[in-house]
Amino acid sequence: MAFLREQRRAMGRGVVRAARAVRDVLLGMTPLPTPTAMPEHVLIIRPFFLGDILLCLPAAQAIKRLNPRTRITWLLHEEYADLIRGHSVVDEVIPFSGSKMHGAAVFREFWRVARELRARAFDLALNLTWDRSSMMWTWISEAPVRLGIEEYGRPRLVSLVHTATVVAPERSGDRQHMADFYYAPLRLLGFEERKELPQVSPTAEEREDIALRLATALGSDASNETPPFFLIHPGGRLSHKRWPLERFAELICALGRQGPQPIILTCGPGEESWAASLAESLPPGRGWFWPSPSLGEFMALATRADCFIGNDSAPMHMAAACGCRVIAIFGNDPVRWAPLGNGHRIVGGIAGLESVTVRNVLDAVSSLSAKSRGESRNTQRGVAATNGTKSLTTEDTEDTEG
Repeated sequence: MAFLREQRRAMGRGVVRAARAVRDVLLGMTPLPTPTAMPEHVLIIRPFFLGDILLCLPAAQAIKRLNPRTRITWLLHEEYADLIRGHSVVDEVIPFSGSKMHGAAVFREFWRVARELRARAFDLALNLTWDRSSMMWTWISEAPVRLGIEEYGRPRLVSLVHTATVVAPERSGDRQHMADFYYAPLRLLGFEERKELPQVSPTAEEREDIALRLATALGSDASNETPPFFLIHPGGRLSHKRWPLERFAELICALGRQGPQPIILTCGPGEESWAASLAESLPPGRGWFWPSPSLGEFMALATRADCFIGNDSAPMHMAAACGCRVIAIFGNDPVRWAPLGNGHRIVGGIAGLESVTVRNVLDAVSSLSAKSRGESRNTQRGVAATNGTKSLTTEDTEDTEG
């Protein structure tokens, strides 16, 4: 059956390639812009999955770095709009409602977004997903240049809406980081290899609010440096990526016995009940449970944390993007989803989450010397000062693409 399925897919890829060749002959090939001569108005389409949105940011950062005057608009689901709204490289956000709408409301929302897209007169649309609805928005934008991704093994004629396409590599043999995967359409334009790292930070108001609340909790002066603390987030949307809760409980107890460093435990929406039971492991007077922090709260906590400990999830990527040192617990090969940047530690790997012991994580904590953690905290301040953005939320990366 697998052989027949692959044969059908091979035939499908041949049909799509032939259709694309016929289209280019009949309509002509659209000239592509160059990295230093990008058009005036660029649309980026990455509507969903919070960690993936974060890993798409380097593409926007690269465009803006080489073309400061290019106006970048981002189309995404309304529930994620605050992730991108206010970012230093994104000039405008077009949010749209998702699956919660029904009946006539769906059509009204469709026509509203379609009118907004066409009113912008985009010069280039960059579709960073192979979702069919995103291809529809790419076509509706009427941008003369439309770059996109074609899913490996599942060719679709609808992908012909793209004037140029990158074919996603087969998962089993793909060794590139997902940030490089989402950056690949820019390589069609002649961009060099990705240099940018995702950078996000809270607003000044959010940073000040968290400083005051941390000062109260930790007994420090809000105007001075926050005492070093661990930021632990044991959750994540994908259950197979979660380290067992009993291991997190053992880890929290061990960290509490190890020294005076405070611990802040967070969780995402819907995780409050089991996280509350885990919070019982926090050391009295030095541990705080912060359930379901808002976007700004989590970002502000991450910029001040001494070290983040968590699963392969969006909070892990966010902490790294805020400049925080990360200890990421993986149950599979981390090559595609590892935290970006220097100084991070990855615990586990292809042997599975069950093979990761509390001692493994404690060793990783020990390897982050006081000097390196101090340097990280200075880096955090630099990111916050230069970026000054509002970005990704505390939910996790959805490993469904690439």
